[in-house]
Amino acid sequence: MTDLPFPVLPGSNGEYIPDPPTAHDRDVEHAARRALDEAASRAGMDRRRFLQSAAGVATVLATLDLAACSSAGKRAARTTSTSARPGGTYTVPPTTHEVEACAAALSGTEFVFDVHTHHVMPDGPWVKNAPSTVQLVLGMLPTDCSAANRLECASRAAYLHDLLLGSDTTVAMLTDVPNSGPADAPIPFTDALGTQAFANALTRGGASRVLVQNIIAPNAGPLAAHLDEMEANAATKGVAAFKVYTAWGPDGRGFALDDPAIGLPVLQKAHDLGVKVFVSHKGLPLVNFDAAHNTPDDIVAVSRIFPDMQFVVFHGAWNKNHVEGPYDANAPLGIDTFLRALDVHNVPPNSNVWVDLGTVWREVSKRPDEAAHVLGKLLSRAGEDRVLWGTDAIWYGSPQSQIMAFRAFQISVEYQDRYHYPALTDAVKRKVLGLNAANLFGIDAEATRCALAADPIAQAKPAAAELRNDGVLPAAYRPNGPTSRREMLSWLRHSATPWTPA
Repeated sequence: MTDLPFPVLPGSNGEYIPDPPTAHDRDVEHAARRALDEAASRAGMDRRRFLQSAAGVATVLATLDLAACSSAGKRAARTTSTSARPGGTYTVPPTTHEVEACAAALSGTEFVFDVHTHHVMPDGPWVKNAPSTVQLVLGMLPTDCSAANRLECASRAAYLHDLLLGSDTTVAMLTDVPNSGPADAPIPFTDALGTQAFANALTRGGASRVLVQNIIAPNAGPLAAHLDEMEANAATKGVAAFKVYTAWGPDGRGFALDDPAIGLPVLQKAHDLGVKVFVSHKGLPLVNFDAAHNTPDDIVAVSRIFPDMQFVVFHGAWNKNHVEGPYDANAPLGIDTFLRALDVHNVPPNSNVWVDLGTVWREVSKRPDEAAHVLGKLLSRAGEDRVLWGTDAIWYGSPQSQIMAFRAFQISVEYQDRYHYPALTDAVKRKVLGLNAANLFGIDAEATRCALAADPIAQAKPAAAELRNDGVLPAAYRPNGPTSRREMLSWLRHSATPWTPA
């Protein structure tokens, strides 16, 4: 069965096990497939080709809208509420079989800066030194990957193709999975710099297309060695940000950023080296994570200790086991724990604490009401200048359908009035999609767009958009699975080594 051009079932980036689909999820999936069949027929197009178009994405978004309206109506019927309108909606043409109209509605010219992207080095030392991580990555490759070395399907070339050719992404930040250093990292820092150099060589006027994070695991081995590594890497002038996984550790135990024995020395080192952007994964609990150290309180707390640094909360503490609604100060999981930390530590909106949408938007966009709460809470409390676009590409393939959905999404007037959420205006969307990140990393968005307009990647995009792979969905819509609960459980059962981050 062909994948939908926009996902509607619970999914994963390969790092966690998603919930099983509910009956409602299955109903939405079936409705989307019926709508796609009808729209493709009315458009007079082959179904597979229709799914490869913006009209295919628009058709699925319209189905999600109808499902949200139905759910809102059922809620109203069960309560005293008179509202049968969803809190989040997708604005797409009413006749989604009109391919050109859908393309116009879901296209844009925004500066898109994806702060959360991945790839691997297929022949790196990690292949021998980190077998469990290799199993993780092999499980995230496209099902149609036919390369002799299957890791090539998540290589530098695949990354540049899926991200820069297969989507409207202008600039990307390259990151990595948990690891203790160059020997077990799927993309060691020096190789990440190689990706940056290769991408930047294809530009005009010295513009940067790829920025690089340096992953630190200060609780794995002697702290002094990690501090020395930070200094050596910062000396390259290629470190845009340092990043940690506080919930990971070689012995299954994490650490806290406000721990004076581990976290604070690392932050002080970053500060002294002049790398003023610091990132931490929070929420989205990966397999074998230490839950006690996956909460956002510590990164918010240290933002008060280092007021001249900028702190980015990857995933915003989102947790698939918690349904996001109006702010609840007592919520034990999810984005509300991040917002509560901001309140506890007296961090005002648009301060030095930022949040990215990696995986979060992809998952909550399937449930428009929940998506409205997620975006509304983050924009109103963290601040509309502090929400960053991230996608976890290329684990999900190209992020193009995520970009399209965000362009079409709106927070209802009712939710704006009731919960004091901001409207998702074009100006706010431009900030989230790229201008906020450009501000964080000191990039001139307009100068960069102009410099990239005539580069080889930009000129190759029209031709790449026409490529078809024997009827298989293009990279723009094909995830690098496993993404479903069944695929993840099957992969974990058949893995040679149960996954523990290397």
